[in-house]
Amino acid sequence: MNAIVAEVTRRGRLSFAEFMELALYHPTAGYYTRRRTGPGPAGRSGDFLTAPTTSPIFSRTLAELLVQSSAAFGEALTFVELGSGEGFLLEGVLAHLADRREKVLCRVVSVEAAEWARSRIAKRCKGIEVEARLSDAPWPDGPVVLFASEYYDALAVNRVTARAGSGGVALLEYFVEPDSRGGLQWTFGEPSTPTILAYLAEHGLALADGQVVEIRPQARSVHAGHLRWCGVDAVALILDYGHPGRRLYDPRARRGGSLVGYRAHALVGDVLSDPGEVDITAHVNFDDLENGAADAGWERGIIRPLGSFLTVHGALSFLPSAVAGGERLTPEEWAQLAAAKRLLLPSGMGADLKVLAQGRGRAWQAYLQLATPPPAEA
Repeated sequence: MNAIVAEVTRRGRLSFAEFMELALYHPTAGYYTRRRTGPGPAGRSGDFLTAPTTSPIFSRTLAELLVQSSAAFGEALTFVELGSGEGFLLEGVLAHLADRREKVLCRVVSVEAAEWARSRIAKRCKGIEVEARLSDAPWPDGPVVLFASEYYDALAVNRVTARAGSGGVALLEYFVEPDSRGGLQWTFGEPSTPTILAYLAEHGLALADGQVVEIRPQARSVHAGHLRWCGVDAVALILDYGHPGRRLYDPRARRGGSLVGYRAHALVGDVLSDPGEVDITAHVNFDDLENGAADAGWERGIIRPLGSFLTVHGALSFLPSAVAGGERLTPEEWAQLAAAKRLLLPSGMGADLKVLAQGRGRAWQAYLQLATPPPAEA
């Protein structure tokens, strides 16, 4: 029997949040944490593409932003990546910096929960710190840039719905239990914790009959903890799928929630099937991250579509040179251009993915100058 199904069977019934935590992070059977000898989850050989694995333009643009930030700060900085996976982004950033690395970066910290992935990061990226949790790393001295790509959308969610009955509208939580065929099935019950009701009240959410939402009450405190580690002179760049709460939870636009699975670059509708073999994700409520920033004494931040963020920070300069010159492209250059378009254009990741920039101190003020488009483009 699947180890995660066996654990659910042993415990009888779990909230979906408890199930998702097991399905993704079970020590030996979780999707992200189980030992892998072949390709990891992200990339063309995995189950899904991320912005960093779509095109090297992403890592090159970020590397140049670090160069500009270090120059604006007047000193080398600490660069932190949350949820590094196998280290593809860090490898690209460090390769692009090359001989400039020591002038730009005084420390590089990779945070990754999976032991197998940490081993690959250490081999791929020399001279960096690799930790399972950010709190395990020594506190920084000097300015920090923290980056996270699709980290928060992999935090477990409570899934709730509203059902109208003779006594009015009842709030129900989704639970997971074993079925009679050796698999898993949905069941419903009263909310498993008062934090669910508190979260809905705090965000002013009154669910319509039949509406389904996914919430992360823990995201606010988790994010605040990451920002506090960074200190008083730092910038955070959070790349993820999501929206502010008023849009994410609008019953007219997203009545069934955003929960979905991915396997072999295809959507998986039944996220209870093959637990540990399927990525499970749900959109981020950016209000949680903004509130977490406020709790940590940071600016709440600015949200930009990925395409806009990359364009402002010079991504177009990394397109094949033949594009600007109107020359004939080689097959390799056509492939590079296609990957870049997927990253930059609204029809690809350019609009769906968002970048939330937050900060504190002189580093934040310097970043705001770097992130302001020239007047002709404003």
